[in-house]
Amino acid sequence: MTDAIPSTGPVSSATATTLTSDSSENMNSPSKCVLIACGSYNPVTNMHLRMFEIARDALHRTHRFTVIKGVISPVSDAYNKKDLLPASHRCEMLRQALKTSNWINMDTWECEQTKWTETAKVLRYHQAKIDREYNSKAKPTPTKKRRKDLRNVHINSNDSEYDDRTIDDHNAINAALKKDTVNVRLLCGADLLESFGTPGLWADKDIEEIVGKHGLVCITREGSDPRKFIYESDVLTKYQENIIIVTEWIFNDISSTKIRRALRRGESVKYLLQDVVIEYIKENHLYGVEDNKYVNDVIPSPVVDNAISDAHWSSEDQVSECEEVPRSPKRINEDPLEGPPSPKSPRHVPCMGSELGSLVRRVRNYSFRQGMFQHRQVENQ
Repeated sequence: MTDAIPSTGPVSSATATTLTSDSSENMNSPSKCVLIACGSYNPVTNMHLRMFEIARDALHRTHRFTVIKGVISPVSDAYNKKDLLPASHRCEMLRQALKTSNWINMDTWECEQTKWTETAKVLRYHQAKIDREYNSKAKPTPTKKRRKDLRNVHINSNDSEYDDRTIDDHNAINAALKKDTVNVRLLCGADLLESFGTPGLWADKDIEEIVGKHGLVCITREGSDPRKFIYESDVLTKYQENIIIVTEWIFNDISSTKIRRALRRGESVKYLLQDVVIEYIKENHLYGVEDNKYVNDVIPSPVVDNAISDAHWSSEDQVSECEEVPRSPKRINEDPLEGPPSPKSPRHVPCMGSELGSLVRRVRNYSFRQGMFQHRQVENQ
């Protein structure tokens, strides 16, 4: 925020016209920014990467911002979240997934810390890093820069009158100074924005630093209204100009939690993760993929092993079973009218079609014999 400096002298009409023109030019000039997203990335999903693309497109459409790069900052192992993989695995999956991007990078500073680092401190670190890489090259010494801007915009021809300028004069100079600076903005989903209202989760000073100093780019999700949440929060309402809401019309409710659940249940995760990430999970046997037929085709499923062991027969059991129940469907008695039928093997029960012909022949023979027997009795009488 620019400090108000009272005016002690008049400003000419020519100077006022020049100020208006210069301010308009700087307002139309896009501000450069870097998008930074923090999280577990356990594992990194396509939606994590997709958020960067959505945000960049939305910011460029406003003509107010130019996104020069994106940064993913995974949390350290000290975060102590349930089912959190070591940072070495999570970072390697990120490296593999980001091979297809030419503007999103991973930064390991946060995950290399021995304790959990607050988001405000992460943004502070990256802003200092950006200042060293970009802003220090764009700005000469303040006095020299002020004189250069004064000559260019013809605000005042006498440097000794610097303290005699109006507030608008100083705003124009500050805008010129900041024209080439690069600022970091936190990229997040609507769930993180709503978490600001959870008592005790965020420090008030951290919220003010994140939103007031750096700014937010918030991606909406189905069933959530971030604008309503901003309205209900005094702190967020105070800095609402620094919050950019990006509506995602192509809803894709992918989360790392659901991915881990699918892997544990042996369900396919293809097209939800990058293929290289799936391959890494397979090779390192992460998230319980031992029984996932879609991911791991090398290690046999323990469920299948149990089924085989339950159904396994020893050689002695097989011999006794064969001795008790003949496997051959042949009859013991060849005469169809004498003796009981031969037992059949329980594994080879003949179908009804083959028995029907035999039954018809048996009935026909029985009827023929009965007819011949009655005929002989009549003749003997």
